[in-house]
Amino acid sequence: MAKLLKPLVVIVLLLGIAAIVIQAAFLFPKRVLIKERTQKLENGILTVVNTLKGDRSLLSDEAKSQARFNVASLRVDHKDNLVQVDTELNRANAVANAVLEGWQFTQVDLENTRQDLENTRAELENTKAQLEDARTQIVQLNETIREKNQELEEKSALIAELEEEKASLNSEIATLKDQIMDMENQLADLQERNSLLQAQLDKCEGQLNPTGNITMKPGTTGSIVYVNPDWNFVVINIGIADGAQTTAELIVHRGENMIGKVKLSAVMEHVAIAEVLSDFQKDTIKEGDNVLF
Repeated sequence: MAKLLKPLVVIVLLLGIAAIVIQAAFLFPKRVLIKERTQKLENGILTVVNTLKGDRSLLSDEAKSQARFNVASLRVDHKDNLVQVDTELNRANAVANAVLEGWQFTQVDLENTRQDLENTRAELENTKAQLEDARTQIVQLNETIREKNQELEEKSALIAELEEEKASLNSEIATLKDQIMDMENQLADLQERNSLLQAQLDKCEGQLNPTGNITMKPGTTGSIVYVNPDWNFVVINIGIADGAQTTAELIVHRGENMIGKVKLSAVMEHVAIAEVLSDFQKDTIKEGDNVLF
């Protein structure tokens, strides 16, 4: 019996060794594959976390410091340590969530920026329209200024012409004033002489017509040749040759309208000086008005 068991034990041992060899031959390549795959997953997770926390990350420095991740914690050699793998994966997920949240905020900021850009573009278009209106107004104002400048030049030329005309008129006025002064001086001399002549005339008439009766022929006509409103006398173109006598009153008329009356105060050969009778004056006596006795 012992002899039979011994070969059986040997066979069992050989079969066990063969099974171990076969299992090792099949499992070792898978173990290597699993190890390499695990390393690649660890490196991939580390790369992703480092990218999420890198220089181009959306996370702030404070958020980066709070987002802790240690790839070494993924390497465990006992199933009791699998909890720390979950912890590190949760930390990696927290980093991803923080980046996602930052990206969402960035999306909101981007949308706000786009809206601000649209508003800015609208304001820019409005500003462009206002600028175009302002340019149009500037062109119109420049045209108005040009017209006003031209008008000003014309007015300036007219003013210069009027100033020149004014100077000429002032010169004429000065000349006329001098002439008037000379004429007034002559008139004063004539009035003085007239007074002397009137006295002589009165003396002669008293000798010729001692009764003082008016013998002037009714219907005698003449006209006013000079009017002096300051001294209130006129000169008539009738005289002694026409039968005129001092103190005779003549009617002054213009057409069929009576203007007033004058009284002869001095009579010469062909002219006479007459005083305007204010009580009978209806209008201003002018040169050319007719007289009738």
